[in-house]
Amino acid sequence: MSEHDLTREGYELWHGEDPFEDYIGPLYYKQENGQCRCAFVISDHHVNSQGGLNGGMLMAFGDYALFLIARSHLSTGKAVTLTFDAQFTAVAKKGELVECTGEVVHETGGLLFMRGMVFSGDTLLLNFTATLKKLRPAS
Repeated sequence: MSEHDLTREGYELWHGEDPFEDYIGPLYYKQENGQCRCAFVISDHHVNSQGGLNGGMLMAFGDYALFLIARSHLSTGKAVTLTFDAQFTAVAKKGELVECTGEVVHETGGLLFMRGMVFSGDTLLLNFTATLKKLRPAS
């Protein structure tokens, strides 16, 4: 699968918001039945020395997805990740499509408690939970 295929499937390119995400991408997202789905295609710069998707890339992708999944809960549009707990479950290889879905499981005045899954096809690659701290507007 190519990046061009992702745009034909309704994904939009996410860029210009975060220099680090631009550097590790390209990263994509789309809204599907009221749920956010994020994606990227594994390229040369995403793999480790054994040819598998780098674990750090998996975690960074999960963190990227958190903010798109939480978007409707962020009145200021801003938050920071307080916790990110991840379990690696499988390996993916160059050329594979990697996707992420998730949800907000609980919200307080200042915190979002979330969970998500990163997968390639039917294979779960990473399961995670996270906490986001909503930021107040700058005064």
